[in-house]
Amino acid sequence: MSDAATRILEQLQAQNDLRMQAANEIAQAVAARVQAEQNLLTAQATEKQAFTNALKKGWTQQELNKISPARATRKRTKKNTVSTDDSTGSAPTE
Repeated sequence: MSDAATRILEQLQAQNDLRMQAANEIAQAVAARVQAEQNLLTAQATEKQAFTNALKKGWTQQELNKISPARATRKRTKKNTVSTDDSTGSAPTE
């Protein structure tokens, strides 16, 4: 194999190594997210069972609501819509 061909192959191998490193980072991040989601589901089930047990042991729902952590809510952004004064629905003219 010629020196030129060897250099080209080495450059391509170096580029491929960088791509594989990035792919590995993605795989690790996805695996961490999946594990975190599973941990969340487990924690939520444990929490639900604890509140159910508390109700059985005499706590009222109102009392538990006071100590229950607030649920996180996502804020939804409204899309800006352009309203026209023209009730026919046609495009405004200039």
